[in-house]
Amino acid sequence: MFARLSNFETFERIAIKRNVHVSQISQSNPNEDTLGWNCRFKVRGRQRDVEIRLIEFDEPNSMKFHAVNPALHARLEIEVIPLSRVQTRIQVVSVLEPKTLAARLLVQSMKLARSKFNQRFKSRVGKLAEFIAQMPAA
Repeated sequence: MFARLSNFETFERIAIKRNVHVSQISQSNPNEDTLGWNCRFKVRGRQRDVEIRLIEFDEPNSMKFHAVNPALHARLEIEVIPLSRVQTRIQVVSVLEPKTLAARLLVQSMKLARSKFNQRFKSRVGKLAEFIAQMPAA
């Protein structure tokens, strides 16, 4: 499951199909082994630019990403927990850090409707897990 989850090229292609401009960040420092992407997409009629970096890769247990936008920083932690030979649990934790007043208002409104957003988040992570389970093994 972790090999499928860490197949970044597949997820790049999926993002491109969804009208996201994705470009891999070239490393200026050859000793730096972090992987990253610059993404550009439209949300609610406005162009958004996000830089996503893989900051920790602990195969076969977890991955941590950091996404940076001028208005919002986000950390995403994905942990893969094998339950048996055929069953795996994926735990996803997302932390948002607003950097502007508009982003603070967005995050505050999300906190007020926390149960609704948690339900949506769990649903989307579940759909992603189903999709990953159906992917061919790497």
